[in-house]
Amino acid sequence: MSERELRKMIDLASDFCERTFDVKGEIAPTWHAITATGDRIIEPHPMFFGKDLAAALIRALFDLRDVVRYVYVGEAWTLNRIIRPEEQEEIFRKGISEHPDRVEVVQIQGEDSQYGQIMAARNIIRPEGRKPYLGPLQFVNDLPFIPQGAAVQSTGRLVGMLPVRGTRQ
Repeated sequence: MSERELRKMIDLASDFCERTFDVKGEIAPTWHAITATGDRIIEPHPMFFGKDLAAALIRALFDLRDVVRYVYVGEAWTLNRIIRPEEQEEIFRKGISEHPDRVEVVQIQGEDSQYGQIMAARNIIRPEGRKPYLGPLQFVNDLPFIPQGAAVQSTGRLVGMLPVRGTRQ
């Protein structure tokens, strides 16, 4: 397992998103996972169960299949800047989708059991009167508002999806 292999999966997912968005105008939330034996799993995100149960089901699948690396793709709202302390409570209460500075993206996040997590995104650009398209792939650590060398750690229901080995057995 390595950062290089995870970045390769993210690049492939980015290419898939570009082709799919060009044809369909949207990206369905999808998981691409690799098991310890090298098997590949492509699984749509089970949105119809609700957010929390869907995440729990994917975690259970990854545990049962001994997944060691995955990439998730899906559309999301984000901010292209750090959240100011005075706006944090309102954002957590209302969500970023209500924020006036929100940006629509295709989120691409990956995790490897040995390396850790990488997050990237492609802005969804919707020009007036023209077909929408995706901007270039940007890794979160490469964004201009993240201080150089800063450690970026994400939290949320779709983060830390890999099974933890060695502590339960």
